[in-house]
Amino acid sequence: MNKVFLFLMMFVCLIFMGCSHSMRITNTADYFSPVSSPLREPVKLGVTSSNDTDIQNSRYVTSIVDALQRTGSFERVIYPFSQAIHKEQADIIVDITVSPHYSGRGSNFFVNWPGFLIFAPAIWGYGYNAEIETRVNITHLKDGRSQQLTIPIKYKFRQAEIDRTWTEIGWLEWGVIPLIGGIVFTSYDTDVTDEFISKVSPNYGPYIAKKILEAM
Repeated sequence: MNKVFLFLMMFVCLIFMGCSHSMRITNTADYFSPVSSPLREPVKLGVTSSNDTDIQNSRYVTSIVDALQRTGSFERVIYPFSQAIHKEQADIIVDITVSPHYSGRGSNFFVNWPGFLIFAPAIWGYGYNAEIETRVNITHLKDGRSQQLTIPIKYKFRQAEIDRTWTEIGWLEWGVIPLIGGIVFTSYDTDVTDEFISKVSPNYGPYIAKKILEAM
């Protein structure tokens, strides 16, 4: 009896070790940003954002700033810019506001049930959406001209980790656990947000930076 129990425990551990799916953003090609020609004359840019105090959303802004710095279009990029501190050190001020909305997909139900029978969560992962609205206000300090941009992006990505795939143990009973889990897992898993931002930033930052340069 002890040998059977030990074997069962080892088998369950092996299943858990394999029950994950690395994060994969499936539509980054939709927002591919080829290298842009730099501005004819480099300018000094100041960047402000209301997202500075938000731990997660400020990372989106940082990815845009990094991409702007790499374009070669700016003599300097000051972020975070303060009118009181930096005064005449900028020619153009860009204010950036990032508003992301994350959601799960209804198809996650079927990934979990009856998908648990073939370990579908580990094979395909659960599906999520990230709709990111980026609002940019560009102000030319020399003549006071300003313009506003609203840039919508919708990323689709898949991922699965043990905090959800543990429900695959449904094969040990009558499938009730993955059935209930499937209903719950149609919602978004907030645990994946930090990893998503890390993976999407090299695509998102240059895309928004290009839009800003085009507007200039």
